[in-house]
Amino acid sequence: MKMAWVLVLLITCIAAMVWVAVGRYPAFLVQPGAHAYLRNLFCILLVYLALILTLAKVWRASWDRILRIAVTFGLLAAIVELIGIGIENGIFFAVRGPFLQIGFMVLTFTLWAVAGFRGARAAGLFRAGLASAVGCAMVCMLVAVAGGFLLELFLFPPQTEGVFAWPEFRRSGWTDARAFALANTLDSGFTHLTAAPVVGAMVGSIGSGLARAISTER
Repeated sequence: MKMAWVLVLLITCIAAMVWVAVGRYPAFLVQPGAHAYLRNLFCILLVYLALILTLAKVWRASWDRILRIAVTFGLLAAIVELIGIGIENGIFFAVRGPFLQIGFMVLTFTLWAVAGFRGARAAGLFRAGLASAVGCAMVCMLVAVAGGFLLELFLFPPQTEGVFAWPEFRRSGWTDARAFALANTLDSGFTHLTAAPVVGAMVGSIGSGLARAISTER
């Protein structure tokens, strides 16, 4: 399954970017709790890697439709996520506020639910829709985290002056704003990767259930 190796490459790229970013600023490692951010992120990446390689070994041709749906909607959702990241960081235009974040989040989750709906309709099975949604969420977040890390760690890192004003930085007890910005990016990646399969299963259940309900009525 070629897609598996693409996802493995994405995981490798994410890990490599973290390695380079920390290597460029070793002062990050002397901050309290810094190693936990690295440990958490690499652990979830290993979970994704193990799951992808396991699925690649047992893959069946009958699952190809589920994969196509998961990848198609996963990429669409990743584009939405990356646009949101770009706007939040002022790359495209400077707009901030909870409503913007909520709007992009709802749109992303809706695409995951649609993947579940399409998967259930295509295969006529609830579990197929669930698999489509979860796969979609995982693909989405791997692409979005890779793109987000590229933007926030290398191309458009947060300005130190701005980090000093972050409420979370003031509460952290850290004294190094650049290190905290790096930690914040790593933690965001970990949180998104961890939550994606869970939320994907939740909204996928809704999409799959709707598809099965429509099929039953006919």
